[in-house]
Amino acid sequence: MKTRLLFLSLIVLLLSVNKNLHAQNDNGFITAFEDTLRAVSGRTDNEFFKIHCQSMIDVINAQTVYTTDDVNFLKNTFLAFNDETDNANAKRLSTYLGRRRPFILSWKSPTDGQISFSWVTPPANWDQTKSYPLYVQLHGLWEVASNTIQYMTYPYLNAASTSYAFEDGFLLSPWGRGNMWYQGIAETDIWECMDALEKHVSIDPARKYLCGHSMGGYGTWHIAHNSSHTWAAIGLHAAALWISTTELGSDAVNELKNLPVFFVCGLNDGLLSINQTLYQSLSDAGNKNLAFLTFRGGHDYRQYDVEAMYSWMHKFVNNNVTTNTEVKTNISPSKVIAFPNPFSKTTIIKYSLPKSSKVNLEIYNNLGCIIKKCEDIQEVAGDYEISWTPGNLDDGVYYYCLTTEYSRYSNKVIYKK
Repeated sequence: MKTRLLFLSLIVLLLSVNKNLHAQNDNGFITAFEDTLRAVSGRTDNEFFKIHCQSMIDVINAQTVYTTDDVNFLKNTFLAFNDETDNANAKRLSTYLGRRRPFILSWKSPTDGQISFSWVTPPANWDQTKSYPLYVQLHGLWEVASNTIQYMTYPYLNAASTSYAFEDGFLLSPWGRGNMWYQGIAETDIWECMDALEKHVSIDPARKYLCGHSMGGYGTWHIAHNSSHTWAAIGLHAAALWISTTELGSDAVNELKNLPVFFVCGLNDGLLSINQTLYQSLSDAGNKNLAFLTFRGGHDYRQYDVEAMYSWMHKFVNNNVTTNTEVKTNISPSKVIAFPNPFSKTTIIKYSLPKSSKVNLEIYNNLGCIIKKCEDIQEVAGDYEISWTPGNLDDGVYYYCLTTEYSRYSNKVIYKK
């Protein structure tokens, strides 16, 4: 019996050692990937390609802890970079200049000191001596964006682009701090992203465009009605405008009554009605540059619709462009956190208010349906907690949105029974 126990112990020990060695080997791919990026940077004379390589390294090094998923994403990206059979290989400058895959551009936020980043697709036949239009495209509520490393590596682990959309200018696809509904620091992220790009390339100030899908469509509306003189046109792709119907009032509509707006939404999309309502509000306010494209389908994101949006938007020029660079951003409640997270029974959403306000808490599933709602809780400055017990709901990722009279904060919680 003792011999058998000793034998079993040795097996367990060997399995443990093998598992640890495997983890160490996987982590070694991170160093190998960084070495690959440095080698690629050293072989090119293109300064933007060098910035791209260093940006990826900066995003990787900004992580204090690597999850198993992080390691796998970086390992697979390292392997993809070294796949010479790929005709859109990410080690080749021609892949980026051919608009097959985007560059990565990172920066250290002057607002909170964090490293953030964006995908950057250059214009077709980019001439670095010329000025170009700028297109900012905001992603929707997307599990990929909830993981920094996954969002950065996504373009290199999926099929190369074949779209002609935005080909006459630079396309920015910012991380936007994940799935925070482009509020607070996530909104600031968009402006900092534009500033970061304009430090390296020349942008035509009269031809800046903003568009987004779902959550990104809401973000487009939210940002644009506070900065209407910045944009030549905007695009709302199945915009999740229900997130803040107070922003659809006459003040916002009047602010955008002179801005060209393109709508696209599926006929079976639950967001169709609210997009049609906003389209009619803009039309009633006197906006003469409106378009509404529908298709047979639901909450779909189709390349055809993106290209149609681009083809319509890029014809407009902003004749009222302003040099005022003041950015309207929100001050989020401080110390907002859900704990525990992940959780199995109940999570506590804790937050601090810097000043008195009414507070609304809403919790959504991945389809955007409201699971819990606490409305118009009047609170003075201080620390607060709200508990949430999902009960019989399915395991998965949920999103909580805390709204005050002066800000909005969103993040995710993971429920595991």
